[in-house]
Amino acid sequence: MPGVLFIISTPIGNLEDISSRAKRILQEVDWLLVEDTRVTIKLLNHFAINKRMVSCHKFNEESRRALLRQAHDANEKIALVSDAGTPLISDPGDRIVAEAIALGMEVVPIPGPTACIQALVASGLPSDRFVFEGFLPDKKQDLSRRLQDLKTEPRTLVFYISPHSLLKTLEAMKEIFGNRKVSLGRELTKRFEEHIRTTLQELPDLLSEERLKGEFTLVVAGAESQSDTKVDMAVVKQYIERRLQEGASVRDVSNEVTLEFAVRKSQAYSLVLSINKMR
Repeated sequence: MPGVLFIISTPIGNLEDISSRAKRILQEVDWLLVEDTRVTIKLLNHFAINKRMVSCHKFNEESRRALLRQAHDANEKIALVSDAGTPLISDPGDRIVAEAIALGMEVVPIPGPTACIQALVASGLPSDRFVFEGFLPDKKQDLSRRLQDLKTEPRTLVFYISPHSLLKTLEAMKEIFGNRKVSLGRELTKRFEEHIRTTLQELPDLLSEERLKGEFTLVVAGAESQSDTKVDMAVVKQYIERRLQEGASVRDVSNEVTLEFAVRKSQAYSLVLSINKMR
């Protein structure tokens, strides 16, 4: 029999959210790979579960792969657990799961809470198609570059944001995205859970010092599609002609048109190319 790796989702705040199946598997496995033993021990103690734990975080995940081989050879059952929520979702575990699959171990996910889904379904924004971006870059230049890449994304956007970067992220989003609808999920499943449904422009004014504490998941409306917004092609052509006269390249101008006017890349490039040939 091959070894088994269980990927166990744990509560993101409210301990009542743990499933009966998750508790049973935690009791049955031989040992646990956990993001932080100091955090997981509190969960185990709460449910009177006594198991050997081995830390597995982003700094030592690669070295823990050898333990999987030993577990596989011994036909052991082990569980991968992050501090809260579903492992691998903005948490360590990718290399562990990949190694388990490569070894031929059985990999079994145990469903449970995930903050991005809880915030999305409570946001009031479209949830049939969405993009989860996790944590954004902290450096201003990297943050702007990532947001520019997402500017024309029509699907709802979901982000994890730390308290210290919330205000600067909102400011950058307002500058690049414009004034879109948003929903800020704060302290999800916990006693002071709340969902602030407003716009990028209004949200900073609603964040008191107390509200800036906790864990945040931000849901942002996607870009309006071409069917929702009519593009004034005369304005687009004037913009292209001006930028070409200024010496900008065809490639740069087509990229600018895609971002500024939400025109498809192929359409923007063809338009810029044709105007450039007529000059």
